Formats: sequence, structure tokens, C-alpha cells
Amino acid sequence: MGRLFRLVMGLWSKSSNGDWSFQETGSGHDESLIINRNDSFEGVLERIRIMVDLGILTPVALTYQLPDWMLEPEGAKSPPITLLCDKDVEIMSTVSDYMYDPVLYVTSGPEQVAKYQFYCRSPFKIDETTYLKDGVTEEEHREAIRDLVGGHPIVCSHHILELMYNEPQLLLVYRVALEIEMVYGVPNDHEETEDPAEFLNLTGEENMATDEGVSIHPLHPANDDPNIQVLHGEPITIEQLEYAFIDNSSPLDVEPLNVWRESTPDDANWDAMMDNEDGYEVYLSQPPHPTEGVLGL
Repeated sequence: MGRLFRLVMGLWSKSSNGDWSFQETGSGHDESLIINRNDSFEGVLERIRIMVDLGILTPVALTYQLPDWMLEPEGAKSPPITLLCDKDVEIMSTVSDYMYDPVLYVTSGPEQVAKYQFYCRSPFKIDETTYLKDGVTEEEHREAIRDLVGGHPIVCSHHILELMYNEPQLLLVYRVALEIEMVYGVPNDHEETEDPAEFLNLTGEENMATDEGVSIHPLHPANDDPNIQVLHGEPITIEQLEYAFIDNSSPLDVEPLNVWRESTPDDANWDAMMDNEDGYEVYLSQPPHPTEGVLGL
């Protein structure tokens, strides 16, 4: 006979003193699911995807917590239990007989699942290398992450990442990003602590890095100059980008201009490779007409 479980959407968090708590993110209307002891993990997961409208590739973490009297003496410091296989479903169904209100916690999305796995310090794999495997200390793991990064990390916006990777790939991207943030934000014996907020930002959404490596924060009051106009663009597709350029098949109304320079001794090696005279052809076109607005691609 099956047991009725209440499905609660949200994310587990872990405080600085090690206490676990679940933060609900649902609309307040919980779904319920009957789970039998002989149900398969994949079957339970598929039913939940359908009930809460999750994509087939969306990462999902299914967890539950034991009754309070079973968590002694650790109490809230006891981590939740994650369902990973059929045996886990069977054990949860058995334990539910001692629960007054059985709850199955559902965490979905690559970023949220990555955070949960990060809190649990779950192993993850990149190519053929497994990180945080059994027997590896946190210090050894930090060194492995530093070797993996090989220098200063690059900060990229969520929007760009979502365009580049699918959800299963983003799960690993976000997990590695959390590990990098942890490693570069924790002091070590050889280097000073590096603030992850000062990493190079390619998008400029949070801060803009100059050539000298100084971060300029656009929202800082000192940079709020009313006489400076900031122009914001909109993202475009590759097809739109192609239309923005001049059609090379059309002739341009330009004339060739010969730019000459005197020969140097270093040019002797090039004489055997080039039969033409020592000159370059540079095509100059008329400058565009001045405009008062913003030119969009």
C-alpha cells in the first residue's frame, strides 16, 4: 500500500553554524503524490515532472528529512536525504510510516540544484577528473580547483550562459562557479584572499573592467554624472548581425590609395616571397553622415 507525500518546491540552505532549512518557493498550493515501496526512482521523478510542469532536461533534486526524533542528537544539523536510486525510494517509503505528514522536497533548475549539491559537497566530474571524491580533503580540493582555473576566473552573465549551454550543462557550470567563488574567497597559505566580485566581467552588467584592471561600478554614486549619456543596446541574433554589415557583393564608391614606406634591411627576407612592389593598397570610403540618435545593428 502506498503513502501520500506532499510535494514542496524550494531550496535547501545551510547556515554558517551548519543548520539546514528548506525555503519554499512555490505558490502555496502543494501537490501530492502517492509513492509505493516498489516504485522506481525514474518513475517517481517522471510523475513529478509532469505534475509540476518541469522539462525533461531540467535538473531535479528530490529530498526528504527524517522525523525530528530520528535526527537526535544532531537535530537541524542533519543533512536532508537525497533520492538517487530505487533503493532510496523504498527506504523513504518505509520511513514514512513514522512520519505524521510525509513531505518530498523538490528542487529544480540548474542553478538551484547546483547550490544544493554544493552545500552537500557532492562529487562532480569534469571530463575524466572527479572532484571531491572519497578521501579528498577540502584543502586538496581547493588546490585542484586552482589548478583547474589556471588564473583569474572570468565572470559571465546568466543570460549569456543560458544562450551557450543547455540545462544539464548549466548544472555543471554553476557548480564549478560556486567552487571557484569559494576557493577565491577563502584565504590560503600562499596567497591573499581574492574577492570574486573583482573578477574580470565580460558583460559589464555588474561592473566594467578597464585596461588597468580597475573596476568601475556604474551604479556607484561617484559615477552618477548627469552629463554623461549611457546608451543601452539590445541583444540580436546572428541573422540580424549579418544584415547589419555592408553587402560585399556590391561595389563600393572608393578609390585605391597607395601608402608607401622606405625599404629596410629586414625586408630582404620578404623579397624572395613577394614579387610585387613594396606597397599596400588601402581603400578609404566616405565617412558616414553624422546622426543625432543611436545607430542600431
